[in-house]
Amino acid sequence: MEVHRIPYADTGRFSAAVLDHLSSAPFIREFLPLSPDLAGIRAAAASRTFPSAHRATLVTALERQYTGVAIHPAVRSNLERLRHELTLTVTTGHQLCLFTGPLYVPYKVLNTIRLAIDAEKALGRAVVPVFWMASEDHDAAEIDHAVVNGQVIQWPGNGGGPVGRMLLSGITKQVEEVVKAMGPGVDAARLTDLLRTCYTEDKTLAEATRLFIHALFGHHGLVIVDGDDPELKRLFLPVIQEELINQVAQRTVSYANDRIKERYPIQAHAREINLFHLRPGHRSRIVTDGDHYQALDGGPRWTLDELLVQTQLRPQDFSPNVLLRPIYQETILPNIAYVGGGGELAYWLQLRWLFQGLRVPMPVFFLRTSAGSISAKHLRQWNELGLNGTALFAPLDPLRTKLVKERTQHPVDLAQERDRLMDVYREILQRASSADPTLKGATEARRAQALRGLGRLEAAMLRAAKRDQEVLVRRMDAIHGALFPNGGLHERRDNILPALASKGLLYLERLLEVLDPMEPHFTLIVED
Repeated sequence: MEVHRIPYADTGRFSAAVLDHLSSAPFIREFLPLSPDLAGIRAAAASRTFPSAHRATLVTALERQYTGVAIHPAVRSNLERLRHELTLTVTTGHQLCLFTGPLYVPYKVLNTIRLAIDAEKALGRAVVPVFWMASEDHDAAEIDHAVVNGQVIQWPGNGGGPVGRMLLSGITKQVEEVVKAMGPGVDAARLTDLLRTCYTEDKTLAEATRLFIHALFGHHGLVIVDGDDPELKRLFLPVIQEELINQVAQRTVSYANDRIKERYPIQAHAREINLFHLRPGHRSRIVTDGDHYQALDGGPRWTLDELLVQTQLRPQDFSPNVLLRPIYQETILPNIAYVGGGGELAYWLQLRWLFQGLRVPMPVFFLRTSAGSISAKHLRQWNELGLNGTALFAPLDPLRTKLVKERTQHPVDLAQERDRLMDVYREILQRASSADPTLKGATEARRAQALRGLGRLEAAMLRAAKRDQEVLVRRMDAIHGALFPNGGLHERRDNILPALASKGLLYLERLLEVLDPMEPHFTLIVED
């Protein structure tokens, strides 16, 4: 596997916040104090404490969540290691995308495993990789489909509320569509068996996701956490009550936003209450209504005292929103690093003073590796055009035009003629104005008309040159389209299953070697 590293800044596809974070710009370190490197890892580990009672509750909850799963010995070992007071974690999380969703989801998991390995070596302490299932999200439209070999496979789902609780009714049809779409290969049969075993109609989406992720990554000791758990929620209860009484998220996030907006767009604005209420079929925002609290969508209504009693009795009925979810995660895990994408980075920027206000340690944020793959044939053809890997990220139309102009036998650039025309009309304008000042406007109109005509002629000549260079244009389009389907990075669209079917599950081990979250470059993988 040949790998090319391209600076993120050279791609033109990443935000200023991403570039600043990777370069440890002073401005961004105000919001994310720990740098994404081993120095940041060491600093986070040195200051990280975790109550022994929380640790015991975490392990008990995890063992309960794994009930009925044939746990890989590496995961069983890590569950035991989590009992030890010095064991730390590195975490990533994501929504419950069908069949692992787009490529960047397994990339995040592999980054987390790699980072845990590197952190354990650097610290001389046990570090466990963790995948957080965002099972309480309720936006089913974001997770109800997968794109497999260009085919969109969609499961209509059922009901509302947290997606992790949804039964996979009718999923057999989508499983068979995936099996057909992913195509043949050395491990196609094995993946087919896994899909048919994990995604069955008697399971919830959370159960199926756990089984499938465990089957792919369990041998690396990846521990999967479902936050939709009553005992884990009880550990989070003090934060739930603090948010209801003092609205700490709104105050701290608003303070951060006032500072962030000097340089970056604001990702989210904190609400007065940043919690949801869970009940069958619903995940409803909690709002204040006079001296009462109301769960929207026809949910219950409480006084503050009644609501605090309810959180004590049933903490599992309350769910953090996107701003409080990292606080929940860090409350129940002995975590020192989180691996996330650019969108998650924008959220985490807003949270420094929320972490401080709630006295919860903030981990290092590592940007997940962004990667693309290109065939060796396509890269060779691209290089034969005189273009390098960085040029793959340039806007295609101007690049195409540039190459066509360079290679056409008949020059199509009329810049010199345009300059001569301007000189002619300057002389005409001077003479016409001297003869009659009222002719100035007519002369300028004629000049503009002539320039437009010249521009149309130049465009027609360029179209003719592109037709003449049709093979070059088609080749550029094919190469660019393979890396950027529909104009976007294929990691954000395509599913990994076809690659695993054709190359074998060992392909994940090759990716683990090349996807390094401490490498501040875009990773371009050249495939045979």
